[in-house]
Amino acid sequence: MEKEKRESIIIIINSTAYCLLSYLAVFMLYQLTTIVTSNLYDIPNTLFYNRIGFNVRPEAWTFDSVKVIFSAGNMILLLSSVSFLVIILKAMEYNGLLRLFFIWAFIHSVSMLFGSLVLGSFTFEGFGIVLSYLYLEDTAKMILLFIGLILIMGIGMAMSKPFLFSANIYYKNLRPSDSPAFRRDQFVLPYFISTLLLLALKYPISLYETAILFFPALLLMPLFWGIRRNPVFYFEDSEKSIKISFTLVILTLLIIFVYRVLLQKGINISF
Repeated sequence: MEKEKRESIIIIINSTAYCLLSYLAVFMLYQLTTIVTSNLYDIPNTLFYNRIGFNVRPEAWTFDSVKVIFSAGNMILLLSSVSFLVIILKAMEYNGLLRLFFIWAFIHSVSMLFGSLVLGSFTFEGFGIVLSYLYLEDTAKMILLFIGLILIMGIGMAMSKPFLFSANIYYKNLRPSDSPAFRRDQFVLPYFISTLLLLALKYPISLYETAILFFPALLLMPLFWGIRRNPVFYFEDSEKSIKISFTLVILTLLIIFVYRVLLQKGINISF
């Protein structure tokens, strides 16, 4: 029993580190894309740890600048999601720990993409700024809401097997009876822990950004549906050692520290 608890803790720590690291990578990619695009329209900005400050008066915005600037990040998220998906599917048979980075990066990029679409339909933030400039009616916004929720749940259902197949990082097989414990250690608890840490890291954080942090739960929800009916996943015959990646943990803590300290007062970016 002690061995099982120790292995569970190791899996949780490794997965939590990759969850945090991949979130920061995807979030910064999204932010930097928005910043680069805004500079194309000569709109100065300041990058903070939790937002982008646009240093212009409201009348300086045009429809074209709004449309391009606040759509560019979503386009990058879409391309990133597809890229991460290809890597996940191509590397399913490999058992390297690095696969977790791409799995979590896929979860975060899809969640940010659809979160921006769904929440943006009813708020004047993110992609919602573009939708507001389009003067969409409430009916169209409700349609976007339902389409977004259905798509993200459908993606979660389609990805349940690839997610569970990441058990080959630690085990030589995964039985249906072991799936709930693995689901808890590899996905549920790391997501819950990392979300709490991100809320603290990005404090003060807007309601919009807070809600987006909870969107990965929709992708992970299908892991609770019928995984006990899955067949036994056989990976390799040899036993595997389950160890903490101290390099990963130290790197993650260092990046989080530098991220918060460096962007605490904001960095003015202009080209």
